Amino acid sequence: MNPLEPVRDVMQRTMFNLQFIEDRQDKDGPYEVTQLINSFLGALAHPWEHFRNELNQISLSDSAGQGWPQIKKERQTDVNLKNLGDLLRLMRNGIAHGNITFLPDERNQIRAVRLWNNNPQGNRTWGTILTVDVMRSLLDRFVQLTEDLHERQNGEWERSA
Repeated sequence: MNPLEPVRDVMQRTMFNLQFIEDRQDKDGPYEVTQLINSFLGALAHPWEHFRNELNQISLSDSAGQGWPQIKKERQTDVNLKNLGDLLRLMRNGIAHGNITFLPDERNQIRAVRLWNNNPQGNRTWGTILTVDVMRSLLDRFVQLTEDLHERQNGEWERSA
């Protein structure tokens, strides 16, 4: 079926694909963490651009009160986050620019991901370490928030993606 609303439909289809792969994960693939990273690009990048003004108006304390995971910067020298939109922008940029390292557990499975950003001169500006569960939770929260924002702005989206 052809997407009627590309931003919403790509986001919903991406989340469907992520769930499909998570349900079928095995040691020889498909690889759920790889799909989670790919899903951040499909389900976060376009909607973030569309809703960035609204996301920048949500404080980190408000997002914490709504159940969002609280993300800590990795290094003392990393910039402080301004708001939820700032966090999502930095995560989006880190993933999009390949600033990502996988961190293994004792069984050599991916347990966490290190994300960071650099300025145009190549100096690190921000970074964090996120467990796979926290990344999934962030993505789920983001999808729900963008669905809510769209409904408030334009009426309910048809759920047919």
